[in-house]
Amino acid sequence: MTTTWVALLRGINVGRNKRIAMSDLRGLLQSLGYTDVRTHLQSGNAIFSAPRRKPDAIEQEVSSGIKQVFGMEVDVLVRSAAELAAVVEANPFVARGAKANDLHATFLSAAPSPAKIATVDPDAGAPDEFAIGTRVIYVRLPNGVTGSRLPNWERVFGVRATTRNWNTTTRLRDLAL
Repeated sequence: MTTTWVALLRGINVGRNKRIAMSDLRGLLQSLGYTDVRTHLQSGNAIFSAPRRKPDAIEQEVSSGIKQVFGMEVDVLVRSAAELAAVVEANPFVARGAKANDLHATFLSAAPSPAKIATVDPDAGAPDEFAIGTRVIYVRLPNGVTGSRLPNWERVFGVRATTRNWNTTTRLRDLAL
């Protein structure tokens, strides 16, 4: 059975470091045996098909391939098309009518423990807001990313994380379906 996957590469093409042309990323993914490979934007978002496997195996394979071919350590998080669709459907801020430009999704490598979640004061970053979903944190940043007072999720929860704005998240869902 073939599954459509979305790979989210952390920190690609957001500054001068870790530059990868999307055509080169597509070539790498094809060389790993993935099919129907597409990329979205220039910041490390890829959609591809592969036999159903454990997501962490795909994450490791893509990350190792990037290390071998491009000489870079890059965290890779993957979601199946169905998982990404569920993320989009479950955003509580969309349900409240929040503006899409204020919204982001921070994808997590694993679910944080309830004890670690309890350490974060939901009011400390006001007016910024967050809600914990299934391996995702929904974020509303009415004053933008640069002024955010929300914590560093990787440090607080002890998991790998990468963030996408809501428009990119919904577009990736649309491309994957």
